[in-house]
Order: sequence, then structure tokens, then C-alpha cells
Amino acid sequence: MAAHALELATINHVGLVRTDNQDCVGSDAERGLLVLADGMGGHRGGEVASRLAVDTVLAKLVPAQQEARADHMASLLRIGRAVEAANQSLLDTCEQTPALHGMGTTVVVAMFRDGHIYHAHLGDSRLYRVRYGRMRRLTRDHSLIQRVIDDGVFLNRAAAREAGIRDNVLTRSLGMPLEAEVDVGHALVEHGDTYLLCSDGLHGLVSDQEIARLLRDPEGDLEQQAQALLDAALAAGGRDNISILLARLRDQI
Repeated sequence: MAAHALELATINHVGLVRTDNQDCVGSDAERGLLVLADGMGGHRGGEVASRLAVDTVLAKLVPAQQEARADHMASLLRIGRAVEAANQSLLDTCEQTPALHGMGTTVVVAMFRDGHIYHAHLGDSRLYRVRYGRMRRLTRDHSLIQRVIDDGVFLNRAAAREAGIRDNVLTRSLGMPLEAEVDVGHALVEHGDTYLLCSDGLHGLVSDQEIARLLRDPEGDLEQQAQALLDAALAAGGRDNISILLARLRDQI
């Protein structure tokens, strides 16, 4: 088996404004798997969508992590197909249960094996890496505000927001009727790396600079760092559900 055992800290908090929690997190530390989803939809649809996404992805990837070594392309195909399977599960559930029609969710997945992190995502839940005190975002949001910035319509998020473009308008997510366009990627891992998966309940309220400051110590206690991130989001208003998954490599198994 070529997966990585992880040290984890997990937080899934309802926030200060909402009464329901539509975020969901899941992990298998011994098999090097992390999944986070931020659901949307009425009639408990968001809660159902995020849980279904997390459960489906883990069910697809756990057996793969028990197999022998795989090349980069095989691993990228596995993680991409796991997210596609989650999308199909959402569509099938909506067809079977009309009250859930229109539900959807973001998803971000990290899979550690063979000295690499493989990742996949849809929507605006994010994956960050902190290395030597410097943070890099490994995912790019599938959102309208990100698109207009990428297209050069606005220089930055502040200008786009001033023009009335909201952060939470997604261009891709699980549950959309069209075929899921999953973004996948991979990178080498190094000892001391810290990886953060989070929903926009964190990154929508706390700047990347502040997140990086709170995670800059590679020997810091993960539980304390996760709590510091939560405290920062709550201090900024806690307007959404806040989900945080922090991970460090323990060893290779």
C-alpha cells in the first residue's frame, strides 16, 4: 500500500448566523484521504447533497488507496471519476426524491499517495498548501467573481464586489444537470507541509494573508491552528457554516 498516514484536525461549525449546517467533512487518515463539501438547496437539500458527496467520494477512493502503486494519470483518473460518481449520485437522488430537486454542493478532495498529493474540486471550496511558512492555493474557484477577474473585467475581488458581483455565485458544482467538469491536479509533498481544505465560511471572511499567518509554524499544534482559524472566521462575523480540515504527513505506509 502506498498511501500516506496523516495527522488531522477537523472543524465543522454552523457559524453565528445560520441555524442549519450544510457543510460536511470526511477523512480516512490512515489511507490519506480528505473530502470537504459545502451544500446548497432548500428542504435539507444542501445537507443531503454534501453528505452524499463526501460518502460517495470516500467509498470510491478507499479501495483504490489499498491497491499497489499507480502512475500519475491513473491516480488523476481515479480522483476525477470519484467526483463524477458523486455528481451522478446527487442527480439520481434528485430524480428519486422530488423534494430534493435543485440541491447541489461544492466539493474538494485530496488524496495522498506515492509522495504526491492528488486533488480534485468543483465550486469554491479550496485547498491550500503551507510550505516553509509560505502559502499557496492549489485550487481555483469555479465562481462568477473568479471568472470576471480571470477575464480581465475587474482587477481584483474588491472591484468586482463594488460592481455588485457576489462571491457565492458558482459556475460549476455537483448537482448541475450538465456533465461535471472536474478540475484535477497533483504536486509533490514535502515533510513539514500543512494542507488546508476549507469552505467559503472561512476563506470568504478571513484573508489568505491571515490564514497563512495562523498556519506558518510547521511544528504548530494542528488542533490549535484549526481553532485559531475558526476564531478568526467567527470574529469576522461567522455569516456562513465554517468547515476546516488541516492535515500533515505523519509517515508513509
